[in-house]
Amino acid sequence: MGFIKFYCLFVFLISTKLFATAQTPDYLIVGKDTLSIQSNPLQEYFDLHPIPKNLSTMVSSGNWRGYIAYFQFLDGKLVVENIYKEDYKGNDDYFLTSIYKEVFGENKNFECNFYSGLLICPSGKMLQYVHMGYSSIFENYTLIELKNGVNVKSKKLTAEEFMDFKKKYFKYYKKTDEYKQKAKEFKGMTAESDKLLNQLAVENSNSNKKENKYLKQKEADYKADKEVESFIFIFSNDYIKTIEIPLN
Repeated sequence: MGFIKFYCLFVFLISTKLFATAQTPDYLIVGKDTLSIQSNPLQEYFDLHPIPKNLSTMVSSGNWRGYIAYFQFLDGKLVVENIYKEDYKGNDDYFLTSIYKEVFGENKNFECNFYSGLLICPSGKMLQYVHMGYSSIFENYTLIELKNGVNVKSKKLTAEEFMDFKKKYFKYYKKTDEYKQKAKEFKGMTAESDKLLNQLAVENSNSNKKENKYLKQKEADYKADKEVESFIFIFSNDYIKTIEIPLN
């Protein structure tokens, strides 16, 4: 992948929260257990109410969002137990500093009543490591569906069951306007770089063979569609909103 195309992809990754490195997760406290979450419930809130720059730190590519949040359920409602920024001591030594009061004030257990979606909590042995976002595969999964921050229902799946569920949900998701918009943004982000790379390829080619431009464009469009489809499916779980797959 050329530098220009890589740069465009990098910008797209940041803008859509599809991080190009395996990410440090947020966490859900359930009794004596602390489960990692393959999603970030606070991101929607921070899109509207950004964390002050001096409170959000990115000390590594493994945490683009600049914070780590801990959640728990109180009376069935998802609340923020604490939120931290990462600081760097040196010699690969990191430590966490709470920024809860600076972000949410004196209001303890900040309610996430703005969040509707799915908390995907992996557990057990890691079966496959994927160096991108929250894409690594684990033995088991707990899915928790929320509506306006309230725990609606939950379900436990094995790795095989979860991947089957994800494939079926993605088949539905591809029909939505959200997917079409995301795919359009991705292809638009890389279109100019692809054009430049093609021009360079032609200039460096010694072939005088005439090409069918229409067929070449159709092939390029097909390839782009497949690339964005694979990218979104593999590297994101954010599109999965419910435990039951919508019929339409």
